Amino acid sequence: MKISIVLVSTLLIISVFLPFFIFIFNGTKNTSSTKKRITSLIKDNGIIYSLTEFWRKNFIGLSNDNKILTIATVKDSEVTFNNINLEELKICNVIKNYNKDKDGIVRLKSLGLELIFKFPSNKNLMIPFFNIDDDLIEDFEIQRIEKWHKLITDAIVKSPSVKLAS
Repeated sequence: MKISIVLVSTLLIISVFLPFFIFIFNGTKNTSSTKKRITSLIKDNGIIYSLTEFWRKNFIGLSNDNKILTIATVKDSEVTFNNINLEELKICNVIKNYNKDKDGIVRLKSLGLELIFKFPSNKNLMIPFFNIDDDLIEDFEIQRIEKWHKLITDAIVKSPSVKLAS
């Protein structure tokens, strides 16, 4: 009798907790495979990074000399990879979009960095950090975007407004 109670209890505990462990394992496996794919692309471009950060299926990195910003995103098993020369940037803005729900609560809808180039021939670039349609919950993206906004703003080389005489 005791063995059957222990056996049923053990099976019940395993059937409740096993799916959670499977979901956690699959999530970390997907994250690590994405990280490996992006890391292999980064090694090929020959840039040495002083700061890097991975979140969900995204990567952002700043080179040692603060001249190159690298952004990589994995979407539908395709990797979008972009190197941006910070000397060509004019300004970096944080774009926050909020949505007011029917219940009157204001929620964050999207969050991104807008990179505006000095030359109008270059199209402005939006780096998405959070989108409610893709992500279920905001997970430290506000702190992450504030950190990278400060790093990019500090790294942007500002040309003097007055030409220096030689």
